[in-house]
Amino acid sequence: MRGLKVVFNKEMRRVFREPKMLFSLFILPVILMIGMYALMGYLAQSMTQDIESHKSIVYVENMPEEISPYLDDFFSQAEMTVFDASADLDSMKEQVAQGNIDLIMIFPENFMEQVENYTEGSAVPDIQVFYNPSEDYSNEAWTRLNAALDGVLRPSLLEERIGDLGMLTIFTVNAQGGGEIIDEQRAAGQILSMLLPYLITILLFAGTMSLGTDTITGEKERGTMASMLVTPVRRSDIVLGKLLALTCMSMLSAVIYIVALVIAMPQALGTGNMAIGFTPSQVIMIIILMILLAFFYVSLVGLVAVLAKTMKEATTYISPLYIIVIVAGMITMLSTSGGHDTWEYVVPVYNVSLALGEIFTRELTVIHFVLTAGSTLVFSAILSGIIIKAFNSEHFMFNA
Repeated sequence: MRGLKVVFNKEMRRVFREPKMLFSLFILPVILMIGMYALMGYLAQSMTQDIESHKSIVYVENMPEEISPYLDDFFSQAEMTVFDASADLDSMKEQVAQGNIDLIMIFPENFMEQVENYTEGSAVPDIQVFYNPSEDYSNEAWTRLNAALDGVLRPSLLEERIGDLGMLTIFTVNAQGGGEIIDEQRAAGQILSMLLPYLITILLFAGTMSLGTDTITGEKERGTMASMLVTPVRRSDIVLGKLLALTCMSMLSAVIYIVALVIAMPQALGTGNMAIGFTPSQVIMIIILMILLAFFYVSLVGLVAVLAKTMKEATTYISPLYIIVIVAGMITMLSTSGGHDTWEYVVPVYNVSLALGEIFTRELTVIHFVLTAGSTLVFSAILSGIIIKAFNSEHFMFNA
């Protein structure tokens, strides 16, 4: 046990006494992450404000003067150009496609007469509207016009025709009460469950990759591993000391990244007032799963680092594992909550990502938590045992 402590302290000192490594591991990623999310939020907000403040360029034909008051709100945010049948409609449609015109609105001739003199079986007057949904300005113009036509013009003309609109209303919904009932923390948990499990699984692995290969393969290349192996410290203590130190550093870097994400993400998503809160049991489960996942990653990367002869070879071996981790995280990010089979909670990496998502949404059961934690611990122990055996092999440790 004393040897394990010596190796653990040695590895921790190696990282924390190196300013460049501290900066690259813990500080620079946080600065980049917060800066990136803040920039995303700023750009998204600026784009929304730009679209909302834009005066729509609208071309109109045959609009009756009688309905102008009903569309005042729409045209107050638009630059209207009136055209007649002699205009080149195809050319104007091309302008819409290119984004130079936001919207074309064509009323049928004698629109008001058709509305007022409508009889059963006669043709219903049709307003033609041309817009470009791939252009933000055009799509926003259509959204506002559609709201004006359906919410103001149509009910007003219908009321003039039949008098009391209540005759057409069979029932209403939430007109005198009712509405949304929402648990703000659960809603925030739904947002977090889409992103954080995926990011946690990736960030933990990313933090382990470079440190793990440098701690084992790097020392083999530099020759420092050989001098350590000839000391009176048991090789199992060397393995466990290195793995525990890597686990602590991986956990620390991941926690720093996640805190930065939780701070920056609401700004990027435009949900600055998002209520984020965890119960003590949730915090304990998250910490346990993160520790176990970090130890599993460290054991996995450590095994690859032991088998590899050079840093380049180790990086080549680890790359496919990184892809698998990304895919496992993406599956949970895109899957629906609840209704998962029991076997899914014993699949390495995927099970932890799945369990973390259900912790955020408060859906994780005790049985599924135990299965996830237990299976991850078992897999980590198996990998650690293989590493210890490899450390006892001169073929692997001295690149024979």
